[in-house]
Amino acid sequence: MEKPLIEPCKGKQIKLLVLIMSRRDTFYKRMGIRKSWAKDAHKGIIIRFVIGGPTLKEKNSTILENELKQEQNIFGDLIRYNIEDGYNNLHFKMGAAFQWQQKFCSNSEFVMKTDDDTIVDLPRWEFWIEKKFKKDIEQIPNKAVFFGMRLEGLTPYRNPKERWYVSPEHFPGKVFPNYMQGATYFGTNKAIKLTMEHTKEVIGFNMDDIVFTGTIAEIANVSRIDYGFYHFRGGNPLINDEHCEGGVPTVLSYFKKFKKEEEYIESYKEMHSVTCN
Repeated sequence: MEKPLIEPCKGKQIKLLVLIMSRRDTFYKRMGIRKSWAKDAHKGIIIRFVIGGPTLKEKNSTILENELKQEQNIFGDLIRYNIEDGYNNLHFKMGAAFQWQQKFCSNSEFVMKTDDDTIVDLPRWEFWIEKKFKKDIEQIPNKAVFFGMRLEGLTPYRNPKERWYVSPEHFPGKVFPNYMQGATYFGTNKAIKLTMEHTKEVIGFNMDDIVFTGTIAEIANVSRIDYGFYHFRGGNPLINDEHCEGGVPTVLSYFKKFKKEEEYIESYKEMHSVTCN
């Protein structure tokens, strides 16, 4: 894992660290985020893109590596680690992201995990932190909690031909523990700390959201609070008349398929233009 040239959190009051999972060749997605919702991040919010190493089948690897180095020199917002990037190693990617937080930004009050095909309204997140989420945290004795869209009662696919196949060796149980849908979720500092302290107690597999916010969270006594649809839209689109409380829309994140960076700017405008029902 690369050490940042300048430690972004040291000696500062950091409210939120946003960890965005990204692939090596999706520069347009990172630029789309930089030009849209990331522009609303103030000094107390740190945003980083998490990128793994090259795959064996990667084309133009040397050219891409040079482009990533240039991108890092310009923006300085990449977290890079050496494990091969790819679907089968998603749990390593998430582990590297949380490890970076523990090592270089352990003073962040909250940590958000999101993907590079997601829109997040950071000012709206800050509003709901003060209006709602902190009240929930006060009710939890150890202050360790994840917020997001909680998935419950799902069972592992046992057919090896399935993309989401999970072997009995990796997960012997019949039902997954409750876990957070991975498009966007966030946790308290204590949630990440406890989760990372228990990583060696489980066998990791590619469904990183289940591993970290389900299996390990269960062991570590990390609560998972469901605010699906209202705050964390998942793959559901925005609607004309959104649910609001006190005149403020509750939706603060959603994801869609983006083909070019300009679409991020338009989608972020759409997020801000929703009306209350």
